[in-house]
Amino acid sequence: MNKAGQENRSVRNTKRRLREGLLKLMEEKPINEISVKELTDLVDVNRGTFYFHYQDIYDLLRAMEDEFFVQFDRTLTEHKPFSDPGKDAGTGTAVSPYLHAIFSFLYENRSFCRIMLSPHGDMQFVDRVKTRVDDQCRYFWQILAPGADELRYGIYNAFIINGCIGLIQEWVNDRRDLTVESISELTATLILASVGPCIS
Repeated sequence: MNKAGQENRSVRNTKRRLREGLLKLMEEKPINEISVKELTDLVDVNRGTFYFHYQDIYDLLRAMEDEFFVQFDRTLTEHKPFSDPGKDAGTGTAVSPYLHAIFSFLYENRSFCRIMLSPHGDMQFVDRVKTRVDDQCRYFWQILAPGADELRYGIYNAFIINGCIGLIQEWVNDRRDLTVESISELTATLILASVGPCIS
């Protein structure tokens, strides 16, 4: 391996240790109580090295969240159903595989999600998740219930958004016995049942 390759590998390893260390500390306390010194001491990284990559603890957290959402958005885009509008509308045949892809991604990142959605997590992370759930709801709503009024949409959407966040929190914390397949099918059933009166 050449020198550049070794340096890149070293940088990746350093960033990985810092990120893993921050998550470990966030299991115990909120981020506003975590100092750069505490983190660098934990993972045995020089503080100068930390500041070479990040401005502060919040900058590190934001970088972690940004990386998560780049991958999450890719998952949403690559697996979005109804590329042929109206096909399988109102059934789980298109929704379930889509949710399976989403929950597979969340399962792969369950430790990160568990901490971000915990009392020591970041509300901005929660807001960014809600924004994406809202975007997906609007997409489905326009296909499954194109004639529904905005007021009704708002009520159902608030129900689905908060329900999905709560379901994800429950799953990554306490219900690991539920497989990706089970949680995907359950979520599809709940969502379609909740919007059923509007698409029938």
